[in-house]
Amino acid sequence: SSNGYVVTNYHVVKDADSVYVQNSDGEAFKVKMIYIDPAYDLAVLQINDPEFKNLGTLPYTFKKSASDVGEDVFTIGFPRDEQVYGKGYVSSRNGYAGDTVAYQVSIPVNPGNSGGPLLDNRGNVIGIINGKQALADGAAFAIKSTYILKSIEAIPQDSLDDKLVLSKKNSLSGLSRKDQFKKLEPYIYMVKVY
Repeated sequence: SSNGYVVTNYHVVKDADSVYVQNSDGEAFKVKMIYIDPAYDLAVLQINDPEFKNLGTLPYTFKKSASDVGEDVFTIGFPRDEQVYGKGYVSSRNGYAGDTVAYQVSIPVNPGNSGGPLLDNRGNVIGIINGKQALADGAAFAIKSTYILKSIEAIPQDSLDDKLVLSKKNSLSGLSRKDQFKKLEPYIYMVKVY
């Protein structure tokens, strides 16, 4: 969210003593875990660093309906110290061994992509990358956005310091992929775990 709530995978932050997020400008901010959902491998963090300034309106929304097999998708993650773009498509409505919580996507991912967004051509977040199949090239998995939204809805609102409000407006639709990437860059963080 624009006021500093970040979603990632539970396996990324599990057993962490401290967690920071780093933006594309290299600025790092301390975060605290607000909510974990180990069953869906999701964690919601909140930036609680006095140096953090609100981001303004997010350019993307979360897709509420299922995506189709063959749909073009892309991801942005941190297999290195800079954001890396990956392009592919939804190859199955279900994840590993028929897991209905995830999509299988044909897209190159590496360690560091976990927790990164999976977006459709219109710039809607359809899921977050949470792993890949070790014995198959290009077979990755992403937790579906409907489960991200369920986890966010499950957070007791009175436990939050600030209201968690998701963007309802997508300003990425109709832009070239290059321009979508440029608009997304400031909103995607590397999660650093210590």
